[in-house]
Amino acid sequence: MKSLFIIKAGCTFDTEVERLGDFETWVERGLGELPCSVVVIDVVDGEPLSAPSLCAGAVVTGSHAMVTDNLPWSMAIERWIRELIEAGVPFLGICYGHQLLGRAAGGEVGYHPRGREAARSARFRSR
Repeated sequence: MKSLFIIKAGCTFDTEVERLGDFETWVERGLGELPCSVVVIDVVDGEPLSAPSLCAGAVVTGSHAMVTDNLPWSMAIERWIRELIEAGVPFLGICYGHQLLGRAAGGEVGYHPRGREAARSARFRSR
């Protein structure tokens, strides 16, 4: 039976782990009940990635690392994402995972020329 794989690409801040759990906990909570097993793989800690044929789907978490650092574990995830794409496996990238997906699919990931970007709220007036 295939499993959904959560690829842990790092840890959140200790204060958040204490309050809310770590990245993989957030993902599991958000997914709710699934018709398959969920397996967490901590690639930063050296755990191997699964064969795409065993994946019902995959989620790559956020990380405090930078995709552009080309760390060995990160490059391994990027190669694996290409295999998942070729195999037609459903994939969700969250923050760091989304950047890896972009690069694995042939896009470019880099620093924003104007510096850090964050969501902004806007005020709208009704007419």
